[in-house]
Amino acid sequence: MRVKILDLEFFSDSKQELLEDIFTRVKNNQKTFIITANAEIAMYARSNKDYLEIAKGADLIVPDGIGIIKGAKIQKKHIKERIPGIELMINLIEHANYNNEKVYFYGAKEETLNKMISNLKLKYSSLNIVGYHHGYHDDSDNKITNEIKTLKPDYIFVAKGCPLQDDWINKVIKEVDKGIFMGVGGSFDVISGNVKRAPKVWQNLNLEWLYRVLSDPKRINRYVALPKFVLEVIKDRRNI
Repeated sequence: MRVKILDLEFFSDSKQELLEDIFTRVKNNQKTFIITANAEIAMYARSNKDYLEIAKGADLIVPDGIGIIKGAKIQKKHIKERIPGIELMINLIEHANYNNEKVYFYGAKEETLNKMISNLKLKYSSLNIVGYHHGYHDDSDNKITNEIKTLKPDYIFVAKGCPLQDDWINKVIKEVDKGIFMGVGGSFDVISGNVKRAPKVWQNLNLEWLYRVLSDPKRINRYVALPKFVLEVIKDRRNI
């Protein structure tokens, strides 16, 4: 099921239903482009036509952000739950670990990437990591694309931030035969241990965004988009 919020069609069912959908796609070697989007990204898509076209071409847009859930309620629509991108990524990695599926990582600083790989190998001893590369790479060079073509990973996690990661996926996915391509933003930093997620109590109260701001006040500029998003959602509701 899909629910339209502003210009994006969001997956509206539960995380478990999303996982079952993705696992079926992996089994069928069906290449898939996943975007995890919050209110900030929804607003960026509204103001940037090029990015909006990329987002419209995605197979799944996941509601990663409480703002999206609230926006749906304002428009009297229903999205079952917020699905944090990092949790979805870890669920997919766990599935890959138990099913001998191949994983590729692209993004972040080399030191961060290496720490993440080390942590993943300690926790998931059977995880088949077929390749990885830091994000400070000239994307006009086809080295990574060619690696993915050769290695044929089942999952490709890209941590270059929006819009760079989605722009890259949009180009590369057209050149490959299979793979779940997912932009994961700062997830490599969290798994590496460089950045801590909010404690569970903050997550359960849907205040993870506030924890991030308090931990790093420089992030406040990223959340300026939230009140603008709410206003746009209200305007759209009036026009429905």
